[in-house]
Amino acid sequence: MMQFDNMEMQLNVTDKLLTFVHISDTHIHADPTYTGQHVDFSSRAPVQALIDTINTLEADIDFVMHTGDITHHPETPEHYHIARDILNQIKYPVYYIPGNHDDVSMFQQAFLGISPSNVQPTLDYQFDINGVQIVMLDSHVPPEEQGNHYGLLTAPQLQWLDTICSSQDDRPLVVGIHHHILPSQAPWLDNIVLKNGLQIHEILYKAQARLRGVFYGHIHESIVTVRNNIAYYSVQSGWLQTRTWYNAQKPASGFIQNPGFNLVTLTQEDTFVRFRRIALQADEK
Repeated sequence: MMQFDNMEMQLNVTDKLLTFVHISDTHIHADPTYTGQHVDFSSRAPVQALIDTINTLEADIDFVMHTGDITHHPETPEHYHIARDILNQIKYPVYYIPGNHDDVSMFQQAFLGISPSNVQPTLDYQFDINGVQIVMLDSHVPPEEQGNHYGLLTAPQLQWLDTICSSQDDRPLVVGIHHHILPSQAPWLDNIVLKNGLQIHEILYKAQARLRGVFYGHIHESIVTVRNNIAYYSVQSGWLQTRTWYNAQKPASGFIQNPGFNLVTLTQEDTFVRFRRIALQADEK
């Protein structure tokens, strides 16, 4: 039998690079009483609870990543002004990308304050925090296709991503996107997947040695998918949650109100993703 009484146990604690909060799918509607067709509650109370919880976290937060569906079918710039006023309560810097329920042009002008002459057809960008490269990908589709809710990256976007992933860069890499890149093996959700996701996965694989995670929303639940040493992390919605399982043909009955977020920390060696749900109602089984 091994004896531990006189053995000094040491933990190998590595330096933290950054910590960020991942949120998505707040679906803020201009009408505060809007409930949509699936539930009988508005997104306003869950989103406010989400913001209040993030603002009281004891963790040392560097930024918040919002992976789209900021609003819910905005019709005028005022709708984005309302969403901006609500989300501006978050006390940390927030980096946004649009989702399939957003209007990309209106989002850039009314939410981000970009002049009409500088509006881009897709809002892709990258930034560096503490030596970590964060890449944000806009997976929305043209307006005539938006009713289908799936995503797509265009040829110029794929080339831009390929340049990043093929570069001789030793920085840890984090990617944010709205849609799920790989199928979830829940058929009803995979009708709204990223249409060229497998091609995107092949590009990301070129950077897999430094890729710490791909973070996305859209599916309103937490799933971790690992393929070829690349980890894909979804996050719960700021409004309502679905529940699925392998080969699920439809969601479980009764959507859950409790909003959620992921708390992500990168160290020199590890990536920690902690899944949090804020209790507003009892979960249905």
